[in-house]
Amino acid sequence: MNNLLVTGRAGFIGSHFIRHILAQEPDIRLVNLDALTYAGDPENLADAVGDPRYAFVKGDIRDKDLVEALFSEHTFDVVVHFAAESHVDRSIAEPELFLSVNVLGTQTLWNAAMRHWMMEPKNPHSREYRLGTRFLQISTDEVYGTLEEPGRFTESSPLCPGSPYSASKAGADLLVRAYHETYGLLAIITRCCNNYGPCQFPEN
Repeated sequence: MNNLLVTGRAGFIGSHFIRHILAQEPDIRLVNLDALTYAGDPENLADAVGDPRYAFVKGDIRDKDLVEALFSEHTFDVVVHFAAESHVDRSIAEPELFLSVNVLGTQTLWNAAMRHWMMEPKNPHSREYRLGTRFLQISTDEVYGTLEEPGRFTESSPLCPGSPYSASKAGADLLVRAYHETYGLLAIITRCCNNYGPCQFPEN
């Protein structure tokens, strides 16, 4: 049975992801870490309450002691990192908050994952991780900026963020990439475009 840490579960996309996983993957156990800020609604996953594979923890991804304790208790195999401050207008008013949550929060999760997933090195210079462990960074296409003419972004498009929000997400993405290159832990970054549907926060 695989153990997942999913951050930001009470939000729009995260709640749909968890509902899908619980329905489709019987051998998955989920621990959800969410600070329940303005955009998080516990009702988004009310139907999951009572499922023995599902547990909710209210807390901040920047809380090193809490994150460390969760990794120690649950032996996670995968981190699916949705949690983020994500509203452009709010980021203009409070850029420090966005940088703190989106960049430093990602670093806190990554550092804990490395410590708990690293195997005893065969030599002092090697880094090997427990098989199957990986860090999934949920990002946004806003890190690419604005299209100047009709077309679409690709994975090779340059990062050109245009707001504190998108800059903080680009910073988190680059941190994940740098940690992957430096330390060797498997990381995947996804950058989806706008999503619409049930459970979306009204102002979006």
